Amino acid sequence: MAPRIPWRILSEESAFEAAPYLSIYRQRVVTDSGLEVPDYWQVKLPDFAIAVALTDDKKVITLWQYKHGARRSGLSFPAGHIELGETPEAAMRRELVEETGYETGEVKALGNFAVSANQGCGTAYLFLLTQCRKICEPASGDLESMELKLATISEVECALRKGEAVALPHLAVWSAAKLMFWKA
Repeated sequence: MAPRIPWRILSEESAFEAAPYLSIYRQRVVTDSGLEVPDYWQVKLPDFAIAVALTDDKKVITLWQYKHGARRSGLSFPAGHIELGETPEAAMRRELVEETGYETGEVKALGNFAVSANQGCGTAYLFLLTQCRKICEPASGDLESMELKLATISEVECALRKGEAVALPHLAVWSAAKLMFWKA
C-alpha cells in the first residue's frame, strides 16, 4: 500500500483555550483526496507517559483509584503529564517516584500513540519499567486518592479480563508490554 499524503492545513483558529490543559481548534484542511473541509476540529491535550512497572521479583506496581473522567474507580498504572522541556522518559521516571515511591532501573520504550487519531487529544508515551525498587513514600500531589498494590501478572490479567481498567491507555500499555516483551 502506497503511503498517504498528509492533509494540508489551510488555516487554524482557536475556539477555546484553557492552557495548559485543553485547547480546541477549528482547521480548514484539504484531504489527501483533494476534498476541502472547512471545519475539522482538533483537541489538544497534554502529552503523557504511562508504564507497566515491575519489581525485581516480577510484581506489577498497580494503582487503584477513582478517575473522574471515567466516573469510576479501578486499576491504573503509573502515569502523568509530560512537563514543558521534559522528555517522556524523564516524566515517567518522575511520575513513578511521585505516585508510588519506587524508582526504576531499566526503561524500555513501547512507542507513542495519538490518543485519538482523528482529533489528536495528546500523545501517550508507553513504557515498560523493570528492576523497580522502593526508595520513599509516594507524594503525588494528585487530586485522586490512590491505593498502591503489588500484584502478580496473573492477578493483573484477571482484573483486566473483569473490566477493571479505568481508561483505555492503561489497557494499551499492558497490551504493548505483553506484545513486545512477554512472549506468550
